[in-house]
Amino acid sequence: MSENTLILTEENGILRLTMNAPSNNLMTADFFAQYEDIMAQVEKKAQSGDNIKGFIICGGGRHFSTGADVEALADRSAKEAYDETTGTLPAGHIKQKHFFTFLRSLPFPVISVVTGFCIGSGSEIAVNSHYRIIEKNARVGQPESTFGILPALGGVARTIDICGMQNAYELVMSGELIPADKAYEIGWADIFADKKQGIPEAEALIRYISDNGGFSPEKARELINGYKNSKG
Repeated sequence: MSENTLILTEENGILRLTMNAPSNNLMTADFFAQYEDIMAQVEKKAQSGDNIKGFIICGGGRHFSTGADVEALADRSAKEAYDETTGTLPAGHIKQKHFFTFLRSLPFPVISVVTGFCIGSGSEIAVNSHYRIIEKNARVGQPESTFGILPALGGVARTIDICGMQNAYELVMSGELIPADKAYEIGWADIFADKKQGIPEAEALIRYISDNGGFSPEKARELINGYKNSKG
């Protein structure tokens, strides 16, 4: 295992995952191993009853993530094929998918602050979060279809939930990268922020939620609407 490049911190009840992996947070096998270990820690904190007000996920550099390493993904796919005789998925895939999709069931708000490129599996982290704050000049997309595969970590269903069927179909099947303003326009992003304002905006949203009765996944839409209305 290489030196940790994904760092989990906690301050004033707010967890933050800062991703500082090489090649603009390219999601290699090492990245996924670190990610799964950190998310296991987050899951334990959620189950322990700790007073966590919110969880922010962000890139430490210019980009959120350039997505999964294609060669590593192809190698893993070859080794972990679906077993047609038993109808079971590989254990590694099930574990990996869990640590993406469990985000939306956490009892505190999960906010992805999207900067630069947010692509492929990186985008799947974002869409599985409760909220996405996107800074201008960011670009997002699911280019897996251009490699002959589809998003496999909850991205398809979740993109339909937040963008609607037509927008999700175009985004997933075209593999197109879209700019921040369009991502906000189609509902992929909840808040459009100026450069370097994503983290302060996320912290303000968490404070608003904490001051207004706290969070539950069922109230996620109501709370983000209330926060945006409070800003006038």
